[in-house]
Amino acid sequence: MDRRDILKVAVLAAGGTAVSAPAAAATARKSALSLGATGDAKRYAGALQRIAAYADVHRREYGLPGLTLVVVAPGGYSAQVRSGFSHVERQEALRPDHLFQIGSISKSFVSLCIHQLAQEGRLSLSDDIRKVLPEVALPPEPPITLVNLMDHSSGLPDSAPLFPRTPDGKLWSAFKPGSAWSYSNTAYQLLGKVIERLDGRPLAQSLERRIFAPLGMTGARGAIFASDRGRYAASYTAFDAGVDSHIHGRLGPAAWINTTTGAGCIAATTGDMAHWLRYLVSAGCGKGAPLLSDDGARNFTNATAAAPNWPVGNGTARYGAGLAHVPVEGRTIMHHTGGMVSFSSSMHVDPVAGVGCFASTNCGQQDYRPRDLTAYACAVLRNVIEPHAGLLPKPAPIKPAPKPAPIAKAGPVRADLAALAGRYENDSPWFGALQIEAHSDGLYLDLEGNSIPLEANPDGYWTLKVPASTERFRFEGLVNGRPQVLNFSGNDFERRDT
Repeated sequence: MDRRDILKVAVLAAGGTAVSAPAAAATARKSALSLGATGDAKRYAGALQRIAAYADVHRREYGLPGLTLVVVAPGGYSAQVRSGFSHVERQEALRPDHLFQIGSISKSFVSLCIHQLAQEGRLSLSDDIRKVLPEVALPPEPPITLVNLMDHSSGLPDSAPLFPRTPDGKLWSAFKPGSAWSYSNTAYQLLGKVIERLDGRPLAQSLERRIFAPLGMTGARGAIFASDRGRYAASYTAFDAGVDSHIHGRLGPAAWINTTTGAGCIAATTGDMAHWLRYLVSAGCGKGAPLLSDDGARNFTNATAAAPNWPVGNGTARYGAGLAHVPVEGRTIMHHTGGMVSFSSSMHVDPVAGVGCFASTNCGQQDYRPRDLTAYACAVLRNVIEPHAGLLPKPAPIKPAPKPAPIAKAGPVRADLAALAGRYENDSPWFGALQIEAHSDGLYLDLEGNSIPLEANPDGYWTLKVPASTERFRFEGLVNGRPQVLNFSGNDFERRDT
């Protein structure tokens, strides 16, 4: 029996049991009938079969160890699909009670807590972060509102520590807040600290009290700690982050990292995420109970900033409160992805049709998110509810591994630039290595063969030569004329040339 025969897809429809892929639809129907479910399971059986088949293709063609997803639809319908393994070497199947780290999808939960605090009159969304968190290591100007932080228009860097290792020890805003868009995990670290300040408890406890308990997310965790490790699917990551970050790169067991930051601290089962999908469907229709008022729900699901760099939407996406809003078939779909060292996730929600999908794989640090899968699942379910003259949605084609862009021009290289070039490493699994290349036309950051030009600034920093760049590079610690440290947005990377 080859590997494709061994690997299985589990489909649970209204409480069904795990089955092999060829029998998925029949077992879903049988389970629904034996459990006395409503006609919804029958109605969606064909759609679920197509979703399960596409999930298995994703898992196999992208070389993922395992893949899990949950869908919701009107009438109380939900179903789960599991493909592949938790522990590949032992061929241990994924279970419905396995926790998956949802990564940046956590941002929508954190934003909802901020909206609850605003509804309680304990802060205003227009407050400068310095007002509610005066210890923040920022210069006194310009003002950065809580909305700027939630919609990534703050100008803060992506992943700088709250107290960065910089000459002045402060964070910075690279553009006037509200004038541009650049994704910032640092912004959500600050929002998590705001919630802790006002609630007087760790963020994980606020998430439990404010969201998990009211929604019935009994398995969810608001912090990622090794004490819960036995509840997680075994997870994998790029074998060498500097070499294997592309799709189909080699995999190895993932390092464990405890995480409590508001940028991505939540772990949940697929059953838990079904509750969150249903709430987003409701909130997207202006119904806030049990977490917000109806006005609060409309504010929460309002996209407050254009997000031209969002990976989908062809430059038309908007963003607000931890959710991207992407136009699809004349309507707006709420969407987000999440990437952790050991998990990669995606979520799509269509409030008009009342459908949603969350998917996650127990593999991280590669150029993959299951966004095509969650988008397809919503399209297939939407087609059941709103048939389009018998036309079935087509799944996105499996994308080949990206080909690296050519390195910059060959030719004479300035000696001062050649001295800066090299491999710089940070031992955190979040970062890995940065490769700096010197070429005849300047200095480049080489990301897996893709060259991004750098430009020098009068303040001694280098920045990426891209629109609204928020990251800073500073070369320090000269020995024999060559820097031994590259400070990347407040994080130190040591020179380790091969």
